[in-house]
Amino acid sequence: MNLGAICASETGRMRGTYTIVLACERPMRVRFGKLGRVKVKIGHYLYTGSALGLGAVSLEGRLTRHNRSFKKKRWHIDYLTARRGCKLEGAVYLISNKRFECKINRAIRKNMNTQAILQHLGASDCKCEAHLVRVTETLSKIKLLNRLKQTYSRFGVARLYSGEDF
Repeated sequence: MNLGAICASETGRMRGTYTIVLACERPMRVRFGKLGRVKVKIGHYLYTGSALGLGAVSLEGRLTRHNRSFKKKRWHIDYLTARRGCKLEGAVYLISNKRFECKINRAIRKNMNTQAILQHLGASDCKCEAHLVRVTETLSKIKLLNRLKQTYSRFGVARLYSGEDF
């Protein structure tokens, strides 16, 4: 199922947890609001979030927002998704009314080689080290998305779509 079909049929009603895959194609220094500046290296980054509302804060709304370059910066992830040289390559999501964001984030951190690039980045409302992390091993986009889908499947039916679907 692709995002276009979801948006056309559901109009911003899906709730759940998602992880987006970003590819940063060049090194850059990024200021993440009040948390500070950090050097972002070339490679893949993962951001795990929850979307438990309707409309703009639904799964469709959040994923559409993350794929836009031009937006008001509200969340830590916006400072990266708004940069040239970083593109959304895909996402894995789970439809649920429950908040699985921290549990899935911990499972990803445990089962994949990742590193927090800044303490509490993307996780200012919880006790997790970070919800925006760098993948420290070299994986193709397909392998990375499949590993995420495998991790998500422990929590329910994992759904996958690629950046071309946006």
